[in-house]
Amino acid sequence: MFKKIYVPVDNSEYSNQAIEMALALAKPWNATIVGSHVYAARMHDYRFKQMEYTLPEEYQDENELARQRKIHDSLITMGLQLISDSYLDVLQRRCQEAGLAYERKTFDGKHYKVLVEDIAQSDYDLVIMGALGIGAVKDSLIGSVCERVTRRVQRDVLVIKHLADPVACGETIVVAIDGSPQCFGGL
Repeated sequence: MFKKIYVPVDNSEYSNQAIEMALALAKPWNATIVGSHVYAARMHDYRFKQMEYTLPEEYQDENELARQRKIHDSLITMGLQLISDSYLDVLQRRCQEAGLAYERKTFDGKHYKVLVEDIAQSDYDLVIMGALGIGAVKDSLIGSVCERVTRRVQRDVLVIKHLADPVACGETIVVAIDGSPQCFGGL
């Protein structure tokens, strides 16, 4: 049934549970799992430029500012790529243990926009993502990235909202029926 399952990861508890669910659903079908992480290096570059006026006078020269921008950009990009790799390494290791094919993707950009674009341009059968990420707001039930992605994609999305063990959720599954083709697809 599933050939390719997409899992955006961010090292949050919900993301880690999404990994477990993806593994459980991929195993019977020998599906490929595609892990992705989006970071925002450009946002850090923008913030650095906003703060340049606070640098000491010796750094205010345009040539020195250009040099500092280049150093800052390189360090931020390298650091964010290393973080992304560490998140995706966890999923890769779990896929190897399960004997499942794995692909990884990293992107720089606005989180939900990049995810929506990648999902639209790819052949994923299912998207599994945590309801909340590392930027979770207290008492929220669904985060802005998850909500925005879910509203904008044409793929099936499984949102992980239960941290205990979503794979062992029991024998009952509730499907809301309203007569639409989508509800029967869910059924």
